[in-house]
Amino acid sequence: MSSDDHQLGVVFFSDEPIGSDDGSVSFASEDNTGSGIPIGTSGRSLEGEEEDEEEEEEIEDDDRRMDDSERERHARQVYEDTHPGPAQIARGSREIGEHEALWFVSTFRPDWGVEKMRDNDPLTYWQSDCPNPKSPHTIDLCFRQATFISQVSFFIDYFQDESYTPKRISIRGGTTYRDLQEITVIECGEGVRWHNADLISIIGEPVRLWQLQIAIVNTHLNGRDTHIRQLKVYSVLPSHATKKAGATNFTNKGLR
Repeated sequence: MSSDDHQLGVVFFSDEPIGSDDGSVSFASEDNTGSGIPIGTSGRSLEGEEEDEEEEEEIEDDDRRMDDSERERHARQVYEDTHPGPAQIARGSREIGEHEALWFVSTFRPDWGVEKMRDNDPLTYWQSDCPNPKSPHTIDLCFRQATFISQVSFFIDYFQDESYTPKRISIRGGTTYRDLQEITVIECGEGVRWHNADLISIIGEPVRLWQLQIAIVNTHLNGRDTHIRQLKVYSVLPSHATKKAGATNFTNKGLR
């Protein structure tokens, strides 16, 4: 090999035997390590690099599990600390139970139906399953008798649900689905919280309804389906409402 070859950094490989000073004979190895193990770009063996990647993936999985656990702990704390129930009871309202209305959802995935947003667990949720991304997702309550609704509250968790999180929710009411009118619209930001539609503050009095509809108009990040983690509907007690309002009849802003 000439001196010019050394200056250019050219290396020649050969299968010819190479003699040594002690008379032994060996062959040049193409990986230039003598071990026959391929080496990576960092100079370490590929096996070593694969082990490092596996360790990194395990660390990432552990971090992800810790993050999920922390999100769940935070969701539970927010759910309990800001639950609207105590304030509603103090003002004379009560929660509508399953026996007082028929609860329907537009669509749902198996095992993730309406019961999941009624189980008082912020880690469960109703998940819609609609093939048409332009169709709104709806929750309907059909009351067995005319009912005075004071507040609608729902719990959402953007950090766990992301694109499933509602962004705009329309609350509607009427006597049947044919004459539903929009009562109010709730804009949901990114966060973990209860959203409370206080109809008494919005309308000026409880709203007398036979049917209530909560419609998820769109979701964050243009998601197709949605999650509602918990839903609470509160009715003012008729005797308390009558005593407080000083009247026996409510005019319900166009709603029968």
